[in-house]
Amino acid sequence: MKKQIGSKAALIFGMLCLPMAMYAQKQDWHLQSKDIEKVYGTGVTRAYNELLKGKTPKTVIVAVLDGGIDTLHEDLRANLWRNEKEKAGNQDVDGNGYKGDVLGWNFLGGNGQVTAESSEYQRVYFKYKSQFENVQNEKDVKKKDRQHYHSWVLSKSLLKKADTVAPIDFRGKEVKDDYFNIKDRFYGNANLMGDPYFHGTHVAGIIGAERGNGAGMDGIAAAVKLMGVRVVPNGDEYDKDVALGIRYAVDNGAQIINMSFGKRVSPERKMVEDAIRYAEKKGVLIVNAAGNEGTDIDSIPHYPSPFHMKGNTRASNMITVGASGSSETALVAAFSNYGDQTVDVFAPGVGIYSTLPDNKYSPLSGTSMATPVVAGVAALIKSYYPHLTAKQVKQIIEQSVTKIDFPVVKPKSGGKKVKMTELCRTGGVVNAYEALKMAENMK
Repeated sequence: MKKQIGSKAALIFGMLCLPMAMYAQKQDWHLQSKDIEKVYGTGVTRAYNELLKGKTPKTVIVAVLDGGIDTLHEDLRANLWRNEKEKAGNQDVDGNGYKGDVLGWNFLGGNGQVTAESSEYQRVYFKYKSQFENVQNEKDVKKKDRQHYHSWVLSKSLLKKADTVAPIDFRGKEVKDDYFNIKDRFYGNANLMGDPYFHGTHVAGIIGAERGNGAGMDGIAAAVKLMGVRVVPNGDEYDKDVALGIRYAVDNGAQIINMSFGKRVSPERKMVEDAIRYAEKKGVLIVNAAGNEGTDIDSIPHYPSPFHMKGNTRASNMITVGASGSSETALVAAFSNYGDQTVDVFAPGVGIYSTLPDNKYSPLSGTSMATPVVAGVAALIKSYYPHLTAKQVKQIIEQSVTKIDFPVVKPKSGGKKVKMTELCRTGGVVNAYEALKMAENMK
């Protein structure tokens, strides 16, 4: 019997998942296909049955930048990345600067764990209030301070009535790094199971829960190793932790990075963009969530963004993902962000059944779930066609989508129907079956 847990998870600031009580889906629908099961899934099951039999994949390392992973889970243990050059404990055997990083690294650790945190807009508003509250004209702000001024103005617009005092600096008290110095990077600990690791556990299972073991559910990619990188607390992530999490993943061999988080304000955006460029130069694909506000992120940005501040250039190694449902009548998830310039593809993100801590399983919804669907498909492609570059995998995923040729309901529009191409660049839903056929042809 499959173990389950009641879905009481709420939307957690940067963690882009929603409770599942309102949805009833077949638990593996995201692996099914439009042609066979008549649902708008990815066709993964069909791909294994028709395209991949007799072929031997190569293992792909996927970093899960999130709130942590249950490293003891029955469906994940066999597919966890292991740093073979390191040993558990308080020694840095491999010399990479991170002591005991056998399964990954936690940038939210000290002697204990950073768990609860505030929203970024709260942190930014109160940090820069005295510096900017009397500014009448942006021209009066020094050029070096203007990015923080822009973040402060946006943060002020997001204030709620309850935001009357500065939030507690939980991270600063625990981590004790020089936050604005990106070179101060050897902080944290090796414990990946800090609260709220249920989210990262669910994400990890979608990508690479062990297939065919009779436990719970099957991940998308069989030949995968999951690297845990904890950068998201129960609140908004910090830009420095995200930037260093990306760099850690790249430096330790990750070929794909999953980022199921996001926020409206990114005061140290340059740190993250520099890390994305670093991953781009190293040929690492980044898959990130579009967000769950039901808004147009072409006009209201959601960070991390594929667009760089300088020159508004676009990262060539980044796929931004919206969430879709199983049927034509509810194809675009009502909560999903969209944008015909920013969002690349949609992917199943409603009622996605996956792993939760303590050997449990449950469906969750969100762009947090759609993102690892795409990361899993990318890993599947890369494992059978290892010669493909990150840019080529991105190209294949985008060009092989199931094109949506009927009007879809635009989120938070009162039922207004639009073309799918108005909601994402490709106008389609990710299709693993067609992607693998295209990869074969490229060979």
